Amino acid sequence: MIAQVLPPPPGVAAWTGWEERVRLMVKPRRYEHVLRVAELAAQIARANGLDDMRAYAAGVLHDIARDLPDHELLRLAPPECDIDAAHPLALHGRAARTLLERWGYQDQVVLDAVEDHTTGPRGGNPVSSCVYIADVSEPGRGVNADIRELALTDLTAALERAIVSKVTYLQGRGIQVHPRTLKAYHALPCNAHLSCLT
Repeated sequence: MIAQVLPPPPGVAAWTGWEERVRLMVKPRRYEHVLRVAELAAQIARANGLDDMRAYAAGVLHDIARDLPDHELLRLAPPECDIDAAHPLALHGRAARTLLERWGYQDQVVLDAVEDHTTGPRGGNPVSSCVYIADVSEPGRGVNADIRELALTDLTAALERAIVSKVTYLQGRGIQVHPRTLKAYHALPCNAHLSCLT
């Protein structure tokens, strides 16, 4: 059973506390990734006139459930579809949200960004876009530098490119695309002009 922990008081100490909690929950290399995502998400947010503190917070928290065993992911985030049941790792965004809510975390903008980072933003939350893009393009991954650079000047275009890239990659390898990702893909403005794949 997961202990009920009250959130730390606001301020720098609060972020330090959450960062430490994440550090204890994930493997060392994952924690390095988490910090790179947080920094990049904040940078993208600042460049686009958005809330960089919330983007940083969501970046820190996005993978808190990533290294949990499959049975725990399934318990925290019951499957919504066959992909979730067959590949519980797809649940780690929703599982992270559940875990954070149980620990008393209440910022819905950050929670939405944490949940959406695995399958794509559901719309209306630009912080989710910042974190999604940062997760797929942080420098440690060694890919998607073009998306990272584009995000600093055109968040919408970068999000389109990131989602299209993911869908194209999965479909090209015969891997089933998560329904939430397909929904995000079909909601892209570029789909209205059928120019997403160009």
